[in-house]
Amino acid sequence: MTPSLDGEIRDGRHHMQVRVYYEDTDFSGIVYHANYLRFMERGRTNHLRLMGASQQTLFEQAQEETPGFAFVVRSMQLDFLRPARMDDVLDVMTWPVAVKGASITLAQEVRRAAEVLVKAEVRVAFICNGRAQPIPKSLRLLMKADLVPDCFSELILGIDSWD
Repeated sequence: MTPSLDGEIRDGRHHMQVRVYYEDTDFSGIVYHANYLRFMERGRTNHLRLMGASQQTLFEQAQEETPGFAFVVRSMQLDFLRPARMDDVLDVMTWPVAVKGASITLAQEVRRAAEVLVKAEVRVAFICNGRAQPIPKSLRLLMKADLVPDCFSELILGIDSWD
């Protein structure tokens, strides 16, 4: 069986593998910090796709309900813990931690095997004409169905509070 290009959802978390190529590294041979943002963006996109909410479909549906809408990254907190190097195979994990009226907060980790390299918390807002708008109900329900309780996350992964 061939693994999906989009990754898979296991235990409420989206997992997507990424191989580090030469183009992803800086002159010292480690992954350039901004490239982790690209890996995590792909993880968030593929997470939505596997939940049955492809971005293209979301855009078409939301355009009917709320013309001129957009999803924007409102805030992002990153902790770079360890470097990745060329030819490493990384696991980009994504899961929702909070779904509110106009925003979704996602936790993300980039791992090499069991070793956490980068931790992130990303808050994505739904806006229209520069103002926050309620997230379409269908997407809110999809994301809430995938929420992992905070106590479970902290117990299993040793995640500190994101405050």
